[in-house]
Amino acid sequence: MTFPIEANRRLALAALLAPLAPAARAQAPAFPTRPITLVVSFPAGGSSDVTARLLAEGMSRDLGQPVVVENRPGGATVIGAMAVAQAAKDGYTLLFASTSALTTNPHLYQDLPYKVSDFQPVSLVAVAPWIIAISPTVPARTLHEFVDYARQRPGQLNYHSYGPGTGAHLFAAMVLAATGIEAEAIVYRGEAPALTALNTGEIQMMPANISGALIEQHKAGRIRIVAVADTARSPVAPDVPTFAEQGYQGLDANSWFGVAAPSGTPAAVVARLQRAVAAALAMPDIRSRIEATGFTARSSTPEALAQMIDEHSRLWGGVIGRLGIRLQL
Repeated sequence: MTFPIEANRRLALAALLAPLAPAARAQAPAFPTRPITLVVSFPAGGSSDVTARLLAEGMSRDLGQPVVVENRPGGATVIGAMAVAQAAKDGYTLLFASTSALTTNPHLYQDLPYKVSDFQPVSLVAVAPWIIAISPTVPARTLHEFVDYARQRPGQLNYHSYGPGTGAHLFAAMVLAATGIEAEAIVYRGEAPALTALNTGEIQMMPANISGALIEQHKAGRIRIVAVADTARSPVAPDVPTFAEQGYQGLDANSWFGVAAPSGTPAAVVARLQRAVAAALAMPDIRSRIEATGFTARSSTPEALAQMIDEHSRLWGGVIGRLGIRLQL
């Protein structure tokens, strides 16, 4: 049988190209090939949002693609978490994960529309220890003096909270139980009005995550930070002793922030994202600007973040259980 010349040419070309097909598939473009979205479950402007934006800046440099922050606040961080849990499992939609989203919410909300297993941990980003600040209107300069003052006035003191089940409420419950003092919670919408209330003596105690604003107020003498809940003193407030230094054990607690992807994201993509987070936090300008917020920049392996989520879930779950808090969205 004879073939037309053109047909023979096509067959010959196909035979030459056939061995190249597997090689072409092997040389598929490396992740990422387009912008990545980092979903932040908090409003713009706060310390957590600033940290997320600095992380995105550093990751963009390392990945060679933009990492774009998308604020999805509301619903006690549930709205942002759900957006990522339901996203494609390809590494292009990530969650700026937090203590509330993955460690306290599962214990607080009966109708939580996601599970912790819906997320693949990528890396820790930062930790922020809890502190206790007291009002300058209180005649106390140390934690011991404040405890003595409060014990003499059972039920007469107030502290700030963002509402039942929030971090400030839960950490305050730990401190009240450990010190044996009594105080009533007053809810404030944000750190700024709570600080004003502390300045004026409307509240006498403020449980909060350490932040640049609090450090400035402390250094200026407008508030007194009397204890930090960590295993060591904070580098941004080295004059403030830990709870353990002052004889109160079991109060090492912090809020954490990290990066998580939808569960089922390919392992190679998770590994590349983890390297990008570590590279970003190793950049001196990114690290120093994050730590100026009062947070401590710290990357991790996916496994280490998963372990932290589990440990914090047991810690805060125990506090929530003792308080008997169950909420609905």
